Amino acid sequence: MTDSMHSTILRRMARRRTDPAEVPLTSSRAVRLALTKAANDTIGLVLTVMGMGEDVQPLDDLLGGLDDTLMLIGLQRNGQLAGILALDMQMRAAVMEMQTVGRLIAKQAEDRTPTGTDKTMCDPVLAAFLTALPLAMAGTELDGWVDGALLGDRIDNRRVAGLVLDDRDYRTLRLTVDLGVADRQGALLLALPLATKTAVPARDPVDDMDWGTQFRAVVADAPASLEAQLHRFTIPLAQARALRAGQVLPLPGCTVNSVRIMSPDGHKIAQAKLGQLGGMRAVRIEQAPAPQMRDLGATGLSGMMALDAAEPLGFQGDDPLNAGDAGLIDGAPDTGGGNAFDSDSGLDVVPMDMDALSLTD
Repeated sequence: MTDSMHSTILRRMARRRTDPAEVPLTSSRAVRLALTKAANDTIGLVLTVMGMGEDVQPLDDLLGGLDDTLMLIGLQRNGQLAGILALDMQMRAAVMEMQTVGRLIAKQAEDRTPTGTDKTMCDPVLAAFLTALPLAMAGTELDGWVDGALLGDRIDNRRVAGLVLDDRDYRTLRLTVDLGVADRQGALLLALPLATKTAVPARDPVDDMDWGTQFRAVVADAPASLEAQLHRFTIPLAQARALRAGQVLPLPGCTVNSVRIMSPDGHKIAQAKLGQLGGMRAVRIEQAPAPQMRDLGATGLSGMMALDAAEPLGFQGDDPLNAGDAGLIDGAPDTGGGNAFDSDSGLDVVPMDMDALSLTD
């Protein structure tokens, strides 16, 4: 065996061992493979994609290049019309011949206006083509361009397409197909808007804080609901239903200092004072007022001796409203303007009588 023959054999073996997966996949090759496989798997049509042209056009230029004999089919994405598919007469006829007589007729099909039957017969091939495209285009420059596109309804003509499609730039693919019989060639066009990538906003650099500091910062920003409660009492249901605008409800022992800030689960959070700010009702967090003793006199002393010795006097828990009727707390309203925010706090003074609550609309 000569050296030249040995070199030739080695080159042939090297070509056979070349891994096809190492050949780079282009968008043109991906589209060719997707259409060929869709036609063969659905109706057994063996075709060859002879060429593919790619272009970016505005809507007017796209529609201006379409022939009136093309069958136009809308492409839906997220429930809205996004693009179009177009098939010429030879491509439509080849699909119908394979489904009716099982082979292609060895002569050119005569041009005619597309019908709804044409669209129904072509749906299996086109649906398989759209399904295969996203996977075939993965990793190419058209990756993501056809994702989510589904077959829609047939569009009557170019004029209707111009009315229903958005006026924007479209990427178009024009495929020329060799049907393999009597020099018959078909054409297919796919048009969809350009794929737009959402820009990810740059994040501000995060300070290097320990977990405890970050946890406290998140908890401090959590929403909290509080309720300002001036007075709480119980009345019969019938009386509550009979309440009308203009009625006055007595609030015994209640003053502007009687506001309690309550949590949603009914726990007392703080004591507050009622006033107003900017023309609206407002409360100011304050220390609970200290009990004020006064001289009961002979009448008050005799009343105390009549009480049950086992019942304690004064505060019950931390609620000053429950002790107002016992005579140990000064629960009488201050009608001289003292039951409001101080003037040095920047809040308006609210003279009010808190012995009663008036209902308004």
